[in-house]
Amino acid sequence: MKNKIIFNGQSIVLTWMISYIVILLLPVVIGLLLYMESNKTLKDEIQQANDSLLKQVREVMDNQFKAMEQLNFEITWNVNMQELLYSNKYETFPKEYRYDISQIARNLSMYKTSYPLIDSFYIYLYKDQSVILPTTVRPSSFAYQTLHMSDEFSFSAWQEIMTRPNFKGFIPMTRIGDDNMLRKTVAYISTYPVEHNQPLATNVIMVDQSRLLGVIQNMEIFNKGHVFILNNENQILASNSAHALPSDFPYDKLANTPNFYFSGADHEKYEVFNIQSPLSKLKYVSIMPSTIYWQKAAHIRNLTYMSMAISLLGGGILTFFFLRRNYNPVRRLVHAFSKKMTYASGERYNEFHFIQEAVDSTLLEMADFKSKMEQQRHMVRSHFIEKLLKGKLDRHMPIAEALTTFDMKLDRKDFAVMLFVVDKSSPFFGRITHTSDEDKWKLLQFIIMNVVEELTSKRHRGYATEIDDSLACLVNLTLEKDTNGKEELLRIAEETQRFLSATYDIHLTISISSIHEKISKVPEAFLEALDSMAYKLVMGGREILAYDDLQANRPCEPASGYYYPVQVEQQFLYAVKSGELEDAKSILAEIMNKNFEIRGISVSLTKCLILGLVTTMMKSISETGDIQESFFIRNPKLVDRLLSSITVPEMNLYLNEMLEQVCAYTSAKRQAAISQTRQKALQQLVDEISMYIENNYSDANLNVTMIGSHFDRKATYLSKLFKDYVGEGLLDRINKVRIDKSKQLLKSQEQSVGDAANGVGFNDINAFIRVFKKVEGITPGKYKELIEK
Repeated sequence: MKNKIIFNGQSIVLTWMISYIVILLLPVVIGLLLYMESNKTLKDEIQQANDSLLKQVREVMDNQFKAMEQLNFEITWNVNMQELLYSNKYETFPKEYRYDISQIARNLSMYKTSYPLIDSFYIYLYKDQSVILPTTVRPSSFAYQTLHMSDEFSFSAWQEIMTRPNFKGFIPMTRIGDDNMLRKTVAYISTYPVEHNQPLATNVIMVDQSRLLGVIQNMEIFNKGHVFILNNENQILASNSAHALPSDFPYDKLANTPNFYFSGADHEKYEVFNIQSPLSKLKYVSIMPSTIYWQKAAHIRNLTYMSMAISLLGGGILTFFFLRRNYNPVRRLVHAFSKKMTYASGERYNEFHFIQEAVDSTLLEMADFKSKMEQQRHMVRSHFIEKLLKGKLDRHMPIAEALTTFDMKLDRKDFAVMLFVVDKSSPFFGRITHTSDEDKWKLLQFIIMNVVEELTSKRHRGYATEIDDSLACLVNLTLEKDTNGKEELLRIAEETQRFLSATYDIHLTISISSIHEKISKVPEAFLEALDSMAYKLVMGGREILAYDDLQANRPCEPASGYYYPVQVEQQFLYAVKSGELEDAKSILAEIMNKNFEIRGISVSLTKCLILGLVTTMMKSISETGDIQESFFIRNPKLVDRLLSSITVPEMNLYLNEMLEQVCAYTSAKRQAAISQTRQKALQQLVDEISMYIENNYSDANLNVTMIGSHFDRKATYLSKLFKDYVGEGLLDRINKVRIDKSKQLLKSQEQSVGDAANGVGFNDINAFIRVFKKVEGITPGKYKELIEK
């Protein structure tokens, strides 16, 4: 018996054992936490130190790499280089090609002085397979022999790099130094845009790895690790290690993980730290052996493990001794009661909690049964009230018997129905968190029904229920002499509104039926309350509305329908189409006033009027431009929101908002049309001026003033207009046209410089020479000599 009780899963023995073990493990856990915290602190310090050193390396390296990119930028956008690659001048003057290449080589020598930290750079030209170096130009094969030739870096490999299309980045290379020794270098390769599937040229800028290793060596001294600088293709650009990264190194982790653990194929374990450069997109990786990383924490770890072992051994012995000693009295008691009692199932229970659990289980079952009965009774009563209001009671079941069953008393002769619709509940819902919307709505209904029933029951009898997405209350009035039943109903409604608004921030719309003297008239009263609520929601008005007041104040339906004659529609259409917002709003206000303030129309006619107004606005969009471009198509919810509104004030608000957007659209379209017409007229004038210059360039009197007189405009205005549209002044255009025509004349053997000057409208040959040199960069005589050669 003793063994069975001890090994029972619910026995007090297990509870005591767990308690002792928890007490025993407390110092062990504290020691473990201290070890983990110290280990974490040490790890953070090492990580911060490595991260700081890596950032220093990145800062120095990025400055070096930035200088390489800056030099590449200056070479790429050099005026002579751009002219060499993209100008068509060599089709006319092919002999100037070699002259321009030599000029670029001389320019590169100046860059060499400006960038002393860059060891070597050159430009590879694909067109003639040549290499431009500072001060010289060499064929590609000879350049390879003097710059890169080695067994590890073949000529074909070099050419493949030079002809890679659309490539820009850093790669590792080797180069031959001034001492004819091979050196490892970092090369920045940048190809010019591709033409006919081949790059035009490639810039190569190199910095020897020996310049980069100084900063990396400082980090090696600190953590005894290896530092690598990798490009986008994970090629090693520089390293303080003679060995490459392991073949199974997880390069994919470098993009998202700043530091991680790695175990190589040689069973060596490493701690990896890495950062990326935001400027050059390079990766800086530090790999440190784990033995060095954890060497400082080994002593703390050993002490922690030793203290844990001593605590567990001593605590286990004491736990067994006290557990056996304390359980003996309990074991004897359980042995005595187990002979007289049997459990409900074969499973054993905790000795102290057996009776308590039995009693608690019985009480919970009774409470649950009572709660279910009450819920069922409430649901059935609500269903009965709903059928009573709708006149759908079972005729075979007497009403008196049903009222007795549901503990309802309707023994007074006066009956009325009140309907409640929630207008505003968002503040109430905002107070309740961690609850579904359905549960929030049920809670709100529960509060409203309880408040209504309590306020009604002070003098009368009231029974509330949920019916068709609203709440209804059947009121059995207890009217004394000289008591007005309608005033009593209004008082109950006002008290309900005030209390719910002040206490729960719930706002209601309440409708009240007429008072009927028989219970059989309850369905009629319910229909009256529904009619009042529907009219109030559509037409607007007070928050409490009695059916009797509605019948007395409801306006008669006008025989002629609603007010929206054709002439008013035309005025409204013109104002909207013209973008005249204030006039359109004034006409809309007049239409709404005459239909609702003066005449009063039904709900159906109201919707017809709203549709007519929206149709007019859509007509204005259609006549102004493509309706597919309008917000009616881009924002269909605007019309849906208007059609789903239920009150006249709400409709009026949405109509005005829509009117503002339509007028803004039509006004913008109108302004765009005016601007487009003006732009076309100005462009035509510019074209006519250009044609006039082409036709009269030989006239010596042609100038800005003459052009202004011809077009009957001020000369300054025409000059500014021409410069804004064409990008050059009128005088510059005249000189450019004359020089272009003079070049055609100079190509003829019979034409001298003087003849060419007279032929294009220059009376003074010196003025012609000065303008020609300004436009072309050389004198007309020199130009004629080049042509004749």
